[in-house]
Amino acid sequence: MKFYQLTPEQRREILKDEGIELDQIDDELLTRLNQLSENVIGSLTLPMGVVEGLIVNDNKYWVPMASEEPSVVAAANHGAKIFARNGGVTAKSCRNGIFGQIVMKIGDSFEINNLKHEIPTLIDLTNKNFASLVNHGGGLKEIAAEIKADGLLYLKVLVDPAEAMGANKTNAILEFLAKNLLNFDGIEEKLFAILSNYPSQLTTAKVDLKFSSVGGEKVAKRIALLSKIAYEDVYRATTNNKGIMNGVDSTLIATGNDYRAIEAASAALASESGQYRSLSKWIIKDGKLHGELTLPMAIGTVGGSINARSDVKQAFSILGDGINATDLANVITSIGLANNLTAILAISTVGIQEGHMKLQARNLVANLDATDAEKSQVLKVIIAKKQYTREFAQEVLTDLRKEK
Repeated sequence: MKFYQLTPEQRREILKDEGIELDQIDDELLTRLNQLSENVIGSLTLPMGVVEGLIVNDNKYWVPMASEEPSVVAAANHGAKIFARNGGVTAKSCRNGIFGQIVMKIGDSFEINNLKHEIPTLIDLTNKNFASLVNHGGGLKEIAAEIKADGLLYLKVLVDPAEAMGANKTNAILEFLAKNLLNFDGIEEKLFAILSNYPSQLTTAKVDLKFSSVGGEKVAKRIALLSKIAYEDVYRATTNNKGIMNGVDSTLIATGNDYRAIEAASAALASESGQYRSLSKWIIKDGKLHGELTLPMAIGTVGGSINARSDVKQAFSILGDGINATDLANVITSIGLANNLTAILAISTVGIQEGHMKLQARNLVANLDATDAEKSQVLKVIIAKKQYTREFAQEVLTDLRKEK
């Protein structure tokens, strides 16, 4: 049998025979995980933290975030508190659908006007075949056709996935369309039929902050200046956007959504002008600090592995069991804006490293061969002394034990 055909237990035995040490794992958990992925041999656990009291469109949310980076969750909470003191975030999502592409080889007899005439019929035929999606409020919405050089027909397809992420359903629809297109005169061969992760379903989050809530007018103007630099300078833009995705990815992971797709689409959106730029914007407007962030949010609350994972179900129960895809997109984009504000605020004032290292100090002491009480004492000392090295932590522990 091939490796992927083995049971998880058999795969683990092979790895052990290779001299690889594996952590113990519950048999029932291992069986469940094997149903979700390929070549499963164990699990990797991320801590789930929460953001307290994020206000979006006058609704208050507890927001789950899965991340091993404590500063990411801390930053989101800090930003959410600042937003709450200013009435919260206003967010709007345009869930128009997911783009798909079909590219076909065509011959001399192909007439594009004949195909365009048949597009309404193709849409009706497809939606009848995918009636379950239509019944949930989605379905095939648009088909646009264009002939490009080298005898290639490009079709851009728009699919409304309803409450799902929609990748698998969109690909199924595209394959169905491609099969039917091969019946048209002059269409010779399918090159590919697959969804595109080009930015769609855009969500915009906006917030207006009193100067006093960020440390005064001088700080607010510095935040606006740093935002301008991030728009103009690709080096700063890249790091600025990474800070946004810190919060976005953590919430996407917690809710079982495809963070890789959002990352790819966000990078395309950041480059839309021809230069990679900041995804967020902070300006002084009407005597306040105005922040704005637009992100592609092709996400879902059903489908994929969402319904099959108890940890993701827990995350949704934290958000609120009735949350829909539009509200979730609004929340996630607002978290990205909160992380962005906190990062720029730190750079504008004390610098980002000090707060970051305070949180990283936990990881430092966690690896010490010490009791919980000793770790707590070491943590206080290294934060007070601002010396965040493993050597210093060990030195402090040694001194504590000598004193005892």
